[in-house]
Amino acid sequence: MQSRLHGSGLIAAVQFLTRLPTPNVDVGLESALVWMPLVGLVLGGILAVVDLLLRWLQVGSLLTSVLLVVLLLALTGGLHADGLMDTCDAVFGHATPERRLEIMRDPHTGAFGVIGLVSVVLLKVAAVGGQPFGFLVLAPVIGRWVIVLAASVFPYGRTTGLGAPLKSAATPRTLALASVVPLVVVVVTGATGALAAAVAALSALAIGRWLTTLLPGLTGDCYGALCELSETMVWLCSAILLPHVTL
Repeated sequence: MQSRLHGSGLIAAVQFLTRLPTPNVDVGLESALVWMPLVGLVLGGILAVVDLLLRWLQVGSLLTSVLLVVLLLALTGGLHADGLMDTCDAVFGHATPERRLEIMRDPHTGAFGVIGLVSVVLLKVAAVGGQPFGFLVLAPVIGRWVIVLAASVFPYGRTTGLGAPLKSAATPRTLALASVVPLVVVVVTGATGALAAAVAALSALAIGRWLTTLLPGLTGDCYGALCELSETMVWLCSAILLPHVTL
């Protein structure tokens, strides 16, 4: 566990999850898992700063939403979006579990993948406009914490792959340590943040369980899909609840 908490693990997590410039480190991805929510905190902080700047410039709400969603895609290099598309292509067609895994490896994107990504991007754009800064941070944090949760709870579907080192590092202690940052952000965002995070986590568990009925187990693509869907769920819940809940 000491190696997983070493600073090089944080750099590995930033390298894996983002396109932010970092020093090169020679460590495995298993050291990155516990740091993933902290990377979400960095991404959310960037979104909050950019949102503050756009508000100061009096940019319209719709354009601000589009810019923030596109910025998050750019910061992550579309990593989780790619996982979402591959997962949609694999699970929404009629195929055996083994064939679904093959479809995930196919570099070509099918109709289900395009529809899935477009739907998620549209929902994010509709929900993110006017979000308080705390919720701009909360969604990326919960999205990456869900990766740790899914790796801890569900079986892995391959013997190799990008997600295999993450699965090997997923222990109860890793999950507990990775939960510190999300808990702090939830406290800051109050009752609405707690409810939005709970809904996102329960939705991720339900979707993960459904995926295991279609696949031998989850894959790195599934982790990415759950991250995207959890971010979307947090922003949707907060957009719906904030007008009605006193923080």
